[in-house]
Amino acid sequence: MPKKYEWLQPAAAPWGFILLMALGLTCGLVCQGWAITPEEVITQVQKQYDSTGVFKTRFRQESKLKSQGAGDTAEGLLYFKKPSQMRWDYQSPAAQKKEVIADGREVHIYIPQDKTVMVYPMKQVMRSDLVMRFFSGIGELQRDFTVSWNTPYQGSGPMRILLKPVKTQPDLKDLVLTIDPQTYLVQTLEFSNAYGDFTRMNFSGTQLNVSLEPGFFKFTPPPGVQVVREKGN
Repeated sequence: MPKKYEWLQPAAAPWGFILLMALGLTCGLVCQGWAITPEEVITQVQKQYDSTGVFKTRFRQESKLKSQGAGDTAEGLLYFKKPSQMRWDYQSPAAQKKEVIADGREVHIYIPQDKTVMVYPMKQVMRSDLVMRFFSGIGELQRDFTVSWNTPYQGSGPMRILLKPVKTQPDLKDLVLTIDPQTYLVQTLEFSNAYGDFTRMNFSGTQLNVSLEPGFFKFTPPPGVQVVREKGN
């Protein structure tokens, strides 16, 4: 993969994990005091995911690749439709505007300033089997992860839950979900890998059950844009 598209690597491109955010949206959980366990929260999260349709949210992505020694920040809008359709509109910084559109079969990465669209098979971009299970909508958090409090919950303030993969995998060391105990919206998702890379995603202004025009998750290259397909695709 060309160097300029290194942000596609798992530490910098969290599409494969964004379903965890979807899973947490408005759990509708009724907490009896604060004696709830992290397993109970995750159980409700899993149930809520099963009934979640289309949502829209604003994101702020902070990524740090250990090999580069410097951080990177981007902001924009994310749209998701179960089970595996997504659209990331990176709006700032202006010099790094781009669109990432997954239609369930392919992923298109459009960088306007380059007048180029890179097209990858979804399985190639989402290399982790665990990620693909989430995309297919059959991921089971308590089967695939060990669940615990990242910090003990004292009955007030955000809930922070730590998820560690049951099977060791270099692309995903652990995940931390920060959940609003009043709305049960996921506020922040953080994950790291075995190489020391780290990504934090902050979510705000989430809207559920939004209406989108037909073909919203299909990408049509603008005139004059070069389409580059990965070999074998």
